[in-house]
Amino acid sequence: MSEEFRSPVATSSRLFGDPLPDALAAYYVDLDAGRFRDAARHFSDDVVYAIPPAGEIETNPRVVHRGRDALIAWFGRRGVTASAHEVLLCVREGSSCLLEGVSRDTTTGRATASFVASAQLGGDGRVTRYLTYLCTPPADRAPTGDGPAPAAASDVLHDYFSALDTGNFAAAVDRFSDDVMYSHPPYRHTGLDGNDRVVFRGRDELLAAFRARGAQSFDHTILASIQRGPHCLVEGVVQGLADGGGGSFISSLTLDDRGRIRRYLSFYCEPGVPRA
Repeated sequence: MSEEFRSPVATSSRLFGDPLPDALAAYYVDLDAGRFRDAARHFSDDVVYAIPPAGEIETNPRVVHRGRDALIAWFGRRGVTASAHEVLLCVREGSSCLLEGVSRDTTTGRATASFVASAQLGGDGRVTRYLTYLCTPPADRAPTGDGPAPAAASDVLHDYFSALDTGNFAAAVDRFSDDVMYSHPPYRHTGLDGNDRVVFRGRDELLAAFRARGAQSFDHTILASIQRGPHCLVEGVVQGLADGGGGSFISSLTLDDRGRIRRYLSFYCEPGVPRA
């Protein structure tokens, strides 16, 4: 294991996109080192901190802690773990920051999980809302590099979601590359069932999956979308579920040279966690 990883640094030379905001960088360092009160001070007094339920289906409701005091108490119960955060992609615009990274075993340096997070920052730079997702095993790494944007990811996603939500699956698949890697959390409210994350490789597999999923009455709305070069992170909501409820999602995607999605990594939970 390299000295770079041994040091309590939440980012590495592999980070691309934007610099990690100071509050988030310090939070990961302090949390991984077991300095729980220091970790909590990077959040606002009234923070909403929503994290995955440990050991449960990844789409289950987030565990929500409200306020810094609740956060300190949670960190104490959580204790020090044998893992550390490494942020690989960070994008930021204004008060919104979206990121993707991996958790690494502090003994072996091996990546054990992929995570994404959405953070909203207050005027003092502290985090006012933090929503995160986790999947194991870790997903295929995104192609690295900060080259020029081959297309506007927001337009590609709009076309994809519009086609998917209207049941035009051939048009939806056309927004992906021939060699796409598409990683999706356990499906809900569709013709696909199960409690495990699914991975589809190539457009043929993806088209078959969309057809098995079937046309649905719910739709996707993007609330935040930030692109750097070929890479983009988005946060959104699912609306129009049969029971009147909804969900939150974060997706990380990378476009190929032709502007099609080559890698798509998505996370979801019900119910949703409203943005501030």
